[in-house]
Amino acid sequence: MASRHLHHLNRHLLRQALDALPAPALIVDAETRDRLILYANNAVAALAGMAPTELIGRSFQAVAAGAPAADDEGPWRLRCRSGDVLELQAAPLYHRPGRPGCWLLTSAPAAVAVQPADDALPESVPDAAPVPQGRGSDAWLRSVRDDRYDPATGLPGRVAFIDVLARDFALARREQRRLTVAVFRVDAFEAYEALFGRHAADACLRKVSRAIASLLRRAGDYPARAGHDRFAVLMTGGDEASNREHAGRIAQRVRDLAIHHPRSLPARYVTVSWEVVSLVPPRSAEEPDLLELAEAALSATGDETGPAPSGRRNGSPSL
Repeated sequence: MASRHLHHLNRHLLRQALDALPAPALIVDAETRDRLILYANNAVAALAGMAPTELIGRSFQAVAAGAPAADDEGPWRLRCRSGDVLELQAAPLYHRPGRPGCWLLTSAPAAVAVQPADDALPESVPDAAPVPQGRGSDAWLRSVRDDRYDPATGLPGRVAFIDVLARDFALARREQRRLTVAVFRVDAFEAYEALFGRHAADACLRKVSRAIASLLRRAGDYPARAGHDRFAVLMTGGDEASNREHAGRIAQRVRDLAIHHPRSLPARYVTVSWEVVSLVPPRSAEEPDLLELAEAALSATGDETGPAPSGRRNGSPSL
């Protein structure tokens, strides 16, 4: 049991670490002939001139400047939109001993090697935000951390959640798996903050975030603070009914914290209202903004003072 939880924890932490990494990072399938890209962070996407979702599912050869080394250990040469070439070093990731299931491609620990490319990228490649220089500087690291993680709760922020949602949507569309976004709003949170002050409000949010994170079931479940009084959870797989029930259990776990809230009626405790959107993406579908859809549905229900003791939820649309 412990090893299974550790495996899930390792996958979750690896994705968080790579999302926050200011250096380019890719994960490539080592077991397919096409060397499909399974993961791309924002830094490598900016260099390639594509969104992370555009890279996922492509063969590495489609964005490579020449073929990888014969032994697959690198260097792998990525063609940049600037016309330069970025050399990436490969490290094996093992599903089982003795044979790598994936390759983790990152820039070398020393200065990134950039060489002239044999040919330039097509003009149709969309513009991308430039990658800041001085990646080792404190200012750059702070800007990445502040943009992607919420300092009050330690959870990923809205930017990180949207990036992961876009990547998982692309994978779910290709593999025909269900994708579910649940949004939780702390009821009457502004009244709580006005009554007890900012520090108490931040402490309340930390307790709520821990309650939400404690009920994550799968390695792919991804929690985030989506707004001032809102949290979001991305769930992959499962069926619609079980995911809705799970959102209800999360709401009940928050209520069971019994955080005193005298201005929340009738519960007198901190509670959350919630909404869910859930779908299996059609192969030809464009990506809808599932987070905004869930937030809009939640806003339409009004500002609830809290669910009934049975754990009442608001209506939950599915797509």
